[in-house]
Amino acid sequence: MTAVPVAPVGPVGSVGPVVPVRPVGPVRVVVGCAAAESERVRSLALAAYEEARAARWPFLSDVLERILRGTLDADRAAASATVHALVKYDRLLAFACDGGDAAARFDRLLALAAGEDRDTAARLEQIASEKERLAVTYSFPDWLVDHLEGELGASALERALARMNEVPPRAARVNALVTTRDACLGALAAEGIEAKPGVLAPFAVILEGQRSAFRTQAFTQGAIEMQDEASQLVADVVAPPPGALVVDACAGAGGKALALASLMGGKGRVVALDVSETKLEELRRRARRAGASNVRAIAVDLLAPGDRLGEFAGCAERVLLDAPCSGLGAIRRNPEARWRVTAEELARLVATQAALLDAAAPLVAPRGRLVFATCSFLPSEGERAIEAFLARHSAFTGVTVRDVLGRARTSRVATADGRFFRTWRFDEAPDDAGVDGFFAGIVRRTAPAS
Repeated sequence: MTAVPVAPVGPVGSVGPVVPVRPVGPVRVVVGCAAAESERVRSLALAAYEEARAARWPFLSDVLERILRGTLDADRAAASATVHALVKYDRLLAFACDGGDAAARFDRLLALAAGEDRDTAARLEQIASEKERLAVTYSFPDWLVDHLEGELGASALERALARMNEVPPRAARVNALVTTRDACLGALAAEGIEAKPGVLAPFAVILEGQRSAFRTQAFTQGAIEMQDEASQLVADVVAPPPGALVVDACAGAGGKALALASLMGGKGRVVALDVSETKLEELRRRARRAGASNVRAIAVDLLAPGDRLGEFAGCAERVLLDAPCSGLGAIRRNPEARWRVTAEELARLVATQAALLDAAAPLVAPRGRLVFATCSFLPSEGERAIEAFLARHSAFTGVTVRDVLGRARTSRVATADGRFFRTWRFDEAPDDAGVDGFFAGIVRRTAPAS
């Protein structure tokens, strides 16, 4: 991994025309592989980067899967890291090259990473507007920088931008239906995979090196699923009772549904709902591989279910609503999201989250819990959504995450008052083991549905 200073950037405050900005520390350009590795896969990286830009930022994972199909693990890892960096720093590279084609941006990326582009650092210091300078240096659209400042406050802005540009760890969840974490670590080591225990989630392992986990026996036999520790911890927040009926109301391809099935030891029922039959078919395949026989997948639109969910009304001891969101908490893995998400889309998502919460509420049994989760660190997609739900629904009351996970476990992954699960906090130095940015809040039904 290469990390070197690009330009000193001052704290966020007034937007006056003082030039240069008062330096407080370096901003780093990071490419998750060595320069020689990037050069080796130059043609692959440029092809993926050009396609992503031309298509106006589709899901980068889909572009990479197509272009890197059949590529050796080492080249695949280097190309993925290089493309992620090119996409992440697209605005900074355009600034450094005065536009420039993809090849010029590739060359400038490696020059910046090696500390060989002092001219760009000097030019960044001459941008009069401090917020614009932050937006260019960290490579984000202006509207998003403005929005982050509005939601998080000026003092947290630069820390949030820096956090979103980190290179995340490769985490996997050990499937307790198949093996233990220690046994899994041993099996991975026997396959030549370097791995170590995760820090926060009890079934997490962190994969090192460049080998693809998807080509291991551990994955083929259902012993592991790729899943960040923060995502794994959301299943712990749900805390399903033994033998319970648990509804995963926006299950997608089933990462959290499978984690819940594992926590439940294959007992009880996990009902996975999603509007996409394609995603649910992938969930069914994953469930078979994992030996999760207690998972049932149902294709349904939660906002227009008809009578398809009648059998579950008022019956679920736990309902998880992992709602569609901006995905800013996983932007390190999906750097194209910064260019694809718009202010209008974010507003639409917040409204959809509220509607989905209202639609999921009738499924909750008396004294059962509804857990709202997003892969976001924005209060509008977190605390504010829960508070607005409670204002609309007098039959529910809040439950603190600390009461569910305990004080020791929540000290690093909760708001200061212990009410909400939140992994990215910008009021202090991060102590969350580098996990993704997730939110979860819990409400409990205290009265029958009216």
